[in-house]
Amino acid sequence: MSATAKIVELHDSAPAEEAPQGVAIVGHIDALQGGRVFGWGWDGNHPGDRLEVELRLERDGGPPVTLARVLADRPRADLASGGIGDGAHAFEAELTLPEGADPSRVVAVLRSPSTGETATFAQPNPEDQRLDRVLGPHLQRIGERIDALRGDQRQLAAAQQTIARLIRDAGEGVAALRADATRVETAQAEWSEAVNAALQDLTERVGGLEVFLMRMDQTLRGLDGAAAEKNTGAGWSPLLTVLGSTAGAFLAVLVGWLTLH
Repeated sequence: MSATAKIVELHDSAPAEEAPQGVAIVGHIDALQGGRVFGWGWDGNHPGDRLEVELRLERDGGPPVTLARVLADRPRADLASGGIGDGAHAFEAELTLPEGADPSRVVAVLRSPSTGETATFAQPNPEDQRLDRVLGPHLQRIGERIDALRGDQRQLAAAQQTIARLIRDAGEGVAALRADATRVETAQAEWSEAVNAALQDLTERVGGLEVFLMRMDQTLRGLDGAAAEKNTGAGWSPLLTVLGSTAGAFLAVLVGWLTLH
């Protein structure tokens, strides 16, 4: 599409021609250059419709001549960004004008497939076309900058969403770490309490063993005395004395083991 056509789109995002009362069809003939015509059409009441376009050559003293029929279904980014539906409402057609025909008499008749309503759009007058040529480059640059700003805004919004997600994840991580720290402190407290209880139990068992050993020592001393008395008389042998001492020591060890376990 030519630069002039682009300029007209930006300049005339609003309806270029006044439609009849109650009709929401808007459109524009952007340019007629090199035997091709460019434009767009849209029905605001039926934004998903693709309008039927009939290109006519108006004549004085006779009916118009139909030059071509196309659908306004071509996508264009500037239409989408300008709020013209989804942007797929442009048309383009090749025209062959009769010899001697005035190209400025070419008009576009847009028809809604839903309602059958029509609207006719003529080409911009020479003054408007001159203004378009003068202002076109500036408007095009402005449009490009607006598109760039919109892109930057989208990137900024995406970055904000990413930062918000990172902050949320960090918060959840801190909460998880705090929960883990609490569980570790609780486990340490329980382990310390269990160790203290085991130490106390071990201390009590050792104390009991010491008392037992003291008693066993006294018992062994008594047995030694009795053995000495028997040895001075008749009936006791040294072998019986050794057996008695061994049995006493075994009993002492057995009782001690039972006390500790």
